[in-house]
Amino acid sequence: MASSVIEDSRSLAEDADLFERSLTSLLLSLQQPVIPHRDRLATSHRASDLLNRIVHRSDALNTSLQPNNQDRTNEIDALTGQHSGGDLAEFYQRLAKVKDYHRKYPDTNNVRVAGDRDVDFAALEGGDPEWLDRKFTGEEGLGRYLDMHQLHDQWNNLAPASASGTANAGGWKRLSYLQYLQSITSFALSLQLKSTPEYSKYLTALLSYLSGFYERTTPLGDLDQVLKDADTAFAAKWEKGEIPGWKQAEATEENGAEGEKKENEGIWCAACEFSGFEFTLQSLLSLIHAWLDLHFSQVKSSSRKKLSTPLI
Repeated sequence: MASSVIEDSRSLAEDADLFERSLTSLLLSLQQPVIPHRDRLATSHRASDLLNRIVHRSDALNTSLQPNNQDRTNEIDALTGQHSGGDLAEFYQRLAKVKDYHRKYPDTNNVRVAGDRDVDFAALEGGDPEWLDRKFTGEEGLGRYLDMHQLHDQWNNLAPASASGTANAGGWKRLSYLQYLQSITSFALSLQLKSTPEYSKYLTALLSYLSGFYERTTPLGDLDQVLKDADTAFAAKWEKGEIPGWKQAEATEENGAEGEKKENEGIWCAACEFSGFEFTLQSLLSLIHAWLDLHFSQVKSSSRKKLSTPLI
């Protein structure tokens, strides 16, 4: 059967209703007191997928139902005879097509409606029984652990040129993997080191990994809101001068000459930018730590032996 604007709208509404029913079922299953980690994670990802589909269908349906949708208006006018003096020829023509279609395909009378058909998660799972495992590295263990080995390597390569191979410079020092995990929320480095491109790349990579880990382990969480709250909290602390390094910047501006102030302006802007980055990372790390601690506190001791330790 040929589609139409009205039929497309009906189909969008039916899909949204189906997804809402399925989402309700999934969310109720997550309320069970005991549920295996794999099942909880898979259910959360399916629920997140349904939420995205509901938003997409609802947006499309809202656009279709707008009064300025001329195609919909024209179709309604044609069916009600508004353009032909009350002639319902278009309506009866479409009715005849519907009857003809069902005569050719009588089995369509048994088609299931939204309330009793299943949701297809092929787009999410891709027909792969290991689709959930492929979202994580082997070291991450389905989100039980953080796999930060590459970031650890980046950290150990942050040595400034002035270090000349020394093990400690500008607050930076080479760390073992476990030492790195324990001190990852410490950003007490010199402004000289923080102003290097390598440090900027490191922070970007760290934020990217932690954001991705948060989305993979907490698919029903709101990462955008987490980052927005972190930005808001940072802005408030920055205005009060409670961010480490800011008081030193103020003293330099008060005691230095105008030329020195202009010369250092770019440095302090960079400090503000990096401090915001670092504050966001600390907030995100705190959430991830709380999630790991809540679900996997019983495996912390054994995880150290595998060098894939939850952040502690």
